[in-house]
Formats: sequence, structure tokens, C-alpha cells
Amino acid sequence: MSVLSRRSATADARRATEQALLDATVALLEEGRAFAEISIEQIVRGAGVSRPTFYSYFRDKRALILELGEGVRQALIQSADPWLDLVDDDVEHSLAALLRTYQRYASTVRALMEAATYDEEVAAFWRVLHDGFLPRVEQRILASVPDIPDDQAHARAYSLVWMTERVLSEHTARPTVTESALLRQLAWVWTTSTSDIST
Repeated sequence: MSVLSRRSATADARRATEQALLDATVALLEEGRAFAEISIEQIVRGAGVSRPTFYSYFRDKRALILELGEGVRQALIQSADPWLDLVDDDVEHSLAALLRTYQRYASTVRALMEAATYDEEVAAFWRVLHDGFLPRVEQRILASVPDIPDDQAHARAYSLVWMTERVLSEHTARPTVTESALLRQLAWVWTTSTSDIST
């Protein structure tokens, strides 16, 4: 085996082990366990690796949940990009994609929101993730409502992003309205807020 082949095999093995640790954590979360209650011992047992192996990939559980959070972040960006980039102007379609992302990563989102209540680094990650959408939403608002003052455009973008985060999180955890009605009303709010209406 060549040096490059050995390096590739080693890299593949490391990726597989890291993924096994992430998958084991998600499996435990999907059983309904709180993230704080999950031990590293349970994670390594589920992944089929040793405790020292865990620490060769993650310094602690916080690093692990942040890595899971990075997967959520990338998926949310991918869901929102078509509308934010003016590729797909159907905001309801983009909101449906965002909701599907929340549903797909429901246990991880729940763990992130839980950890954010007691871990400032996780809380900062969650804030930065959503605040990252603000400039692009603001641009959409300013493009349609050019006369709106900058501070009002920023406040509107802030309200839309964080309102949507709360609605999608709550609906994923405890749905009390139909998905179609929810998406229709969210789309109405977004369309009205990013259109040339009275400011």
C-alpha cells in the first residue's frame, strides 16, 4: 500500500470513528434523554470505542454537541440559501425546508437549546448561528422597502429570524397546529415584512 493510500485509509478510519461517536450521542438523545444526563461512558459504549478514544476526538461533551450543532448550522444555511440568494422566491417553500431541517435534527436542536441554558459557549453558538442570517434578511427587506430606516430594517430582520427560530423549535417539539397552516401563516408574515408596505 502506498503512503497516500495509507493516509487515506487512516483519514477514513478517523472520520468513521468520529461519526460513530456523533451517531451514538444522537441515538441516546433520540431516546428522550437530556444532554446533561448522557455520560461519556454511555457514548463510547454506543460507539464501540474506548473512553481514551473519545478524548482523541473531542475535548469534552461541549465540543461534541458543538460538532453536532455545526451539522445543523450547515443544513439550515442550505435550506435558507435559495430564498436569501433570490434563486427561489417562494418563501413558503424555503420555510418548509427549514422546518424539515428542524425536524430532521430535532434531538440535536433540543440538546443545543438545553445546553445553551447552562453553557455560555453553546449559547453563543446558537446566537451566532441565527444572527448570521440577519444581514441577508436585512438586504431582502432593504431591496423591497428602500425607504425603511436602517435601524428599522435591522429590527425587522431580527424579529423575523428569531420569531421563526422559536416557532419552528416549538412546533417541532410540541405541534399544536397543522404544518400547512403554520407554514402558510409564517410565509404571510415573511412576505408582508419583506414587501413594499407601510413601515
